[in-house]
Amino acid sequence: MTSRERVLAACEFREPDRVPIDLGGSTGAAGIHVLAYDRLRAHLGLSHGTVTCNDLMQQLAVVEGDIRERFGLDVASVGPACVVRDWETIPLYDNLDVRLPVGLNLRRRPNGEWFCADAGGREYRKPPNSYYFDAMDGMSWYSLGPALTDEVLADLQAYAATLYRESDLALCARFGGAFASHQPQFLMDLVLEPERVEDALARQCDSLIEKYTRLHQAIGDYTFCITFADDLGMQHSPMMAPEMFAERIAPHYKRFLDWLHAKTAWKFYLHSCGAIEPLIETLIEVGVDILNPVQTSAQGMDPQTLKRKYGGRIVFWGGGCDTQQVLGFAPPEAVAEHVRERLAIFAPGGGFVFNQVHAIQGNVDAESIVAMLDTAREYGRYPIGGGV
Repeated sequence: MTSRERVLAACEFREPDRVPIDLGGSTGAAGIHVLAYDRLRAHLGLSHGTVTCNDLMQQLAVVEGDIRERFGLDVASVGPACVVRDWETIPLYDNLDVRLPVGLNLRRRPNGEWFCADAGGREYRKPPNSYYFDAMDGMSWYSLGPALTDEVLADLQAYAATLYRESDLALCARFGGAFASHQPQFLMDLVLEPERVEDALARQCDSLIEKYTRLHQAIGDYTFCITFADDLGMQHSPMMAPEMFAERIAPHYKRFLDWLHAKTAWKFYLHSCGAIEPLIETLIEVGVDILNPVQTSAQGMDPQTLKRKYGGRIVFWGGGCDTQQVLGFAPPEAVAEHVRERLAIFAPGGGFVFNQVHAIQGNVDAESIVAMLDTAREYGRYPIGGGV
């Protein structure tokens, strides 16, 4: 099977030749920190020392073709950063230069801190020895890539068409969207000012339909899904009561997804961290097709329970390796055994794309990353025994 056929089969709850594998091809949460990526390349004897980054805040690497080929990766994304024309190299770390779009105006302060501000004046900093950039207001996000002008859409169409024609990868449209927020003010407004929130979310839905109508015209022939990122969970519970989610948030998801499934062939991929098991039934009801990152270390997110209750009704894109307690904490042989256990649970019957739970962090050793990905490829061939 080609990668494209493999991913589509899995997303239609059919067993392909093997479990598809994603690393940095769908959302940022599927990716790998630039430091871990450079360390991986060095370990494999590949060129290293400079890494292209498509996520300033999380410091995530653009995964290159030689890594895709080495590990049998099946997915790539099409997003605004793909058509950035001008890049510059910044020495953000000792022994590692990072390529970023020109114009970020990054400055290094005497204390070793890196600092920048966006066009709206919001400020971001990477403290000395930190792996990430933090928003000074604790809320903002620095998104790389140009606005979706007609010219940019034409560039995206050309980029997606070329990648689709010259590879067999499954392509995700990575342009984001959300209907909820983890910010305290939003959560309080849900209770105190429900009518105002309702009006705002209705306008948000209209805006998203307009945005994705334009994107579909440009790249709909080449991409198979769109990705939203809407973190609804904490470590021990959802951000809000399931009843509140069903009443106030879910109807807007349903209106958007009714449009999406009626007007396009796109599948809908939702990234939502945390303990969201009490919300999954509602997510299925409103039309969510794919769930990521499947944070199995959170309360109620036991893999066997998830597969038993929701297998065949929602695709698990993630959950393949726990990053809170295993990857980066256990030796490579334990990582491999853990991955084999997860394959046995999630893979039977299809509906599973292998991805670690959220992004690989900057301190993870290359040997463990190799163990994880090689095990997924070797032991992910169907038929796969297991069960729940």
